[in-house]
Amino acid sequence: MGIIGNVIKFFFRAFFRIIFSSLLSAIIGAGLALLISFLVTNTWPPTTLTIAAAIVIAVLAAYAVGMTVLVGEAIVAVRDAEQEVAKGVGELEGKK
Repeated sequence: MGIIGNVIKFFFRAFFRIIFSSLLSAIIGAGLALLISFLVTNTWPPTTLTIAAAIVIAVLAAYAVGMTVLVGEAIVAVRDAEQEVAKGVGELEGKK
């Protein structure tokens, strides 16, 4: 597979992993915030301030997890590219 093919493959893999993990962490973060609010106040539905806090927690959790996954995918992409370059150099040296 050529360079462009690898770039496209890594881009789509990273994109979908980032989206999935960000959404999952946002749902968990907001859910936990609302659960803790309910356990402390014993009232439902939550107040507007509680909903705003849950949204902020969800956004921050999604951002943190998304950036962590992005860095991890970049490291994996660099390692794979390094291995392919080493394999190509080995093939060139073997032809001489």
